Parts: sequence; structure tokens; C-alpha cells
Amino acid sequence: MIYGLNIHLFFFFSFSAADPPESEHVAPAIVIGPKNTTVLVGKEAMLECIASARPVNGLAVSWKRDGRRLASGRRLIVPAAAASDAGLYVCEALVSNSTAKPVEAKAYLTVMEPPSMTVQPKEKIFADLDRNVEIPCQASGVPQPRIEWYKDAVPLSKLANARYKVSSATGLMVRRVQPGDGGIFQCFARSPAGETQVHTELLVSSVAPTLLSPPSDQTVTDGDTALFTCQNSGAPKPAITWRKGSQVIASGSVQIPRFTLLQSGGLQIQPVSVQDSGEFTCIASNSEGTINATAALTVWSRTVISVPPDDQRVIKGTTAVLACNATHDPRIKISFKWDRGGVPVMPSSGGRVSVRPGSLTISQTWSGDIGDYTCSVTSQAGNDSRSARLEVIELPHSPRSLTALLSDSDSRSVHLSWLRPFDGNSPLLYYVLELSENNSPWKVYLSEVDPAVSEVLVGGLTPARTYQFRLCAVNQVGRGQYSAETQRMMLREEAPSAPPNNIVASGRTNQSIMVQWQPPPESELNGVLRGYVLR
Repeated sequence: MIYGLNIHLFFFFSFSAADPPESEHVAPAIVIGPKNTTVLVGKEAMLECIASARPVNGLAVSWKRDGRRLASGRRLIVPAAAASDAGLYVCEALVSNSTAKPVEAKAYLTVMEPPSMTVQPKEKIFADLDRNVEIPCQASGVPQPRIEWYKDAVPLSKLANARYKVSSATGLMVRRVQPGDGGIFQCFARSPAGETQVHTELLVSSVAPTLLSPPSDQTVTDGDTALFTCQNSGAPKPAITWRKGSQVIASGSVQIPRFTLLQSGGLQIQPVSVQDSGEFTCIASNSEGTINATAALTVWSRTVISVPPDDQRVIKGTTAVLACNATHDPRIKISFKWDRGGVPVMPSSGGRVSVRPGSLTISQTWSGDIGDYTCSVTSQAGNDSRSARLEVIELPHSPRSLTALLSDSDSRSVHLSWLRPFDGNSPLLYYVLELSENNSPWKVYLSEVDPAVSEVLVGGLTPARTYQFRLCAVNQVGRGQYSAETQRMMLREEAPSAPPNNIVASGRTNQSIMVQWQPPPESELNGVLRGYVLR
């Protein structure tokens, strides 16, 4: 407590001709109040309080703490502050023999103590491998110092080692000590009052190598990844070397493509080839000894479809055969299956569909067999699948709704129209148009009508004759059925388009002449011959 300490007081008074008469009183006021102050322990602390009042000779300034009066004067000085001197100080100003109320101002004095170690580690700490070790470090001070740890002058926050656990109540815990944990650990206690530090050397016991998880025999497929384990322990950390036979394939200084030495000590081979089959040895060594373990690698040849199914187009009613064969390692078994659009293809009870290793046979094909067929082969050494399209084609259907109408612009032409038929799953090549004239046998009129059209103008017909028409479509398979025949229709009559032939006139008597001729060709009559006009 300040009470009883060596406190220096300073008094300052001033007078001037402008001072009011003694009868005039001005209530006390604190012009400059004390400020919160922070000092180190043992250092001088000063609080200052400036007040004014009238009459000046009646003004008194005093200091209090915890309700107890300490001293009087404008300044309060603590020559060598101690921790016990910290607290709230009150400056009070009053005018003696006056009814005016005294005024107060407050300030807090903080006395800081530099950090000091209360618990610290030994100069050297010995730790066993894979055991937990605690490095104690605690400090006190005002304010309470913060603890920061370093390993070999590097902050632990930068190392980001999950095995290092810092506790403000105890210190640093190193879990499952590893050889790399050996080194100098520093504990810093820092606060605004200063800092201090202690250090210790962590020594990890030397241990001969042991294999915690030795390599085991592996069987993989060509092209996959082989992974051998070789988890180890020892101090210092063992160096790992992998050999295949007498050849070093991976170590700290040897790197061969496809062979990777893992941080755990294991070996990764990617991708594996059939030539990698053999024995692999993991060797772990340090200054305390050497240990090794061997495992065998078996590599199967990958199963692949060597004869995939081909896209096929077969005629309806015939047999389709989709081939599918695979090459595989003779040491394993394989199995085939077929599906169409994701639905398994099963053999039919009547034998129309049969599934055998290497082929799918479908007899008496029809349009329901059309689709994408997938052959899948499965095995321990890999799977494969290939697809093919099966199209079933047939004769095209007959054109529908064949209609014949007389042409309005040409009396010798007929306009035909129809609806395009089903093409039998094979593009139409052309149409064949036939006609029957006056009930005569059918004959081809147009042998190759463009398959893109659905109407045609049939010209060059003979007037006054009857006609019927029929149409069929042709695709890759052949000629389909003819359409229904059109109604028989007769073209309008026209005047004969040719004169009578071979006209001959000869005298019979002196009063008569015989005229003879032959009628025009029947194809030129253009109707029923009703007579002649002789002139």
C-alpha cells in the first residue's frame, strides 16, 4: 500500500491583481484530472491532479485509495511501485470553510510484473519411441504472459504437427514420439512487461528397425496398381530400400518410372505389367540394424474382348449370329452375358434364341429382334463389353390409298397419288407402276419412280380406253406386294387422229364410181367409229 511510503507532494498557488475579493467564492473544480498509468514494478509512478477554486488560499487537493486518505498535493509519486500499489486512486479538491461540495477525479494505477518461469523443464529430456512425453513450462506475471513454443528456432504454429499439443496449464505434450522429434524445444513467456525463455533438448532413444506391417503377397491385373506395405519403426528413422531380385527398384536415391517409394515405406507400382511378376523385398536399416521381408507379386493378363460383335442387317425370317470372343489369362475363368438395351437376353424355350460362349444366335428373325446388343465378359482379371446393332429388314409394304384422277389440263393423262408405305427397315430404292389397258394383262409403265415422291402424272394414254393402275415399292430385299388396283376408268373420246388409208376410186359405169378405203389404225380411232364423210 502507498500509505506510509515515501510520497513527494508539490503545492502550486498563484495570485494576481485580478483575483476577486475575499467575499467572492468559486466552487472547486478539477481542471486536469489524473490519467490511468501503467508502470513496471520497482519503477516510479506519478499521478497528477490540477484543481481551481476561489478563494485560492482555501483550496486543498488530497489523494485517497480504498476510502483511506493518503496524502495531499497536486502530484502523488510512488518512488518504487510494487504489485500491492496497483489499484484505483481518487483525487479530491475542496475549499476549506466553504459550503461548496468537494469534487473528485479517479485514475487506475497498473503495476506490471515481467514474466517469470514458475515451472520449467530439465536441460535434457529422454523419450522412448512411440511413447508420449511432456515438456513442462509455466510462467507468471502481470499481465499473465502468453506462452509460445519453438522447435529448433521454428514456431510450432508453422510446423503444424498434429502430435504436438500445447496446454497453458501444463506445457507441451509430444504424442507418439518419432525420431524426427528430437531437437531443441524453447518455451517463451511474453507480455507487455517483457519476456523470458527456457529450453530443453529432447533426445529420442535409438531403436533397431522393426516392421509393423510387412509386405504380403499380391495378385493384380495387368494395367492396375500394386501396393506393397512396409510400415516400420526405429530410431533414427530407418532408410527403406526395395529390391526385385537383386535389382534396387526404389530407395531414397533410386527412382525408376512406375515404381514409387511411399512415405510410409510402402511400394506402389502403377501401372503393373505382366513382366513385373516376381518377388519384392523391403529392407529397413538404420544405425542400430537391418531387417527385411519378401512378398510375391502375381500379375494376371487382362481379360479383353478380342472378337467383338459386328453390326448386322438380316432379312426377316433368316438367322442372325452375333460373335463375341475374349482373350484372358488361362489361370482364371470368364463368363459371358448378353443384354439388349439393358435387359438380359435369355435363351428361349423353343430354341429360337440361343446363347453360347462366343456367340448369340437368333433364328426366324422379325422386327421385334431389332436393337442394340451388348456382349459383356466378366472375370477376376477385368471386365469388358462391346455392342453391335441388329437390323431386321423385310420386303416393303404395299403403297396405300392409291388414287387415280383424270387430268384437267390433259385429256390423255391421269394423276396418281398414294401414301408412302413402311419401308421394311431398309430404304426404298424406287416404285414400279403398272397399268392395264382395256382389261389387257398388266404391264410395266414406269419401272423406277423416285422413292421420294408420292404422286405422278401418267401421260400418253389413248382416249376412249379404260385403264387400271397398281404400284409396288422396292428396297434392298426386293419387290413388295402391289397396292390395291385403282377403279377402272375410261378416258374421254376424241376425234380420230388419223385419216382413212389407201383411198382408191374406179369407174364402174358411165354414171358410177366405186370408192374404196381402209379405216384409220385402231390406235388412232380415239373412240367408237360411227361413220365417214365422203366428199
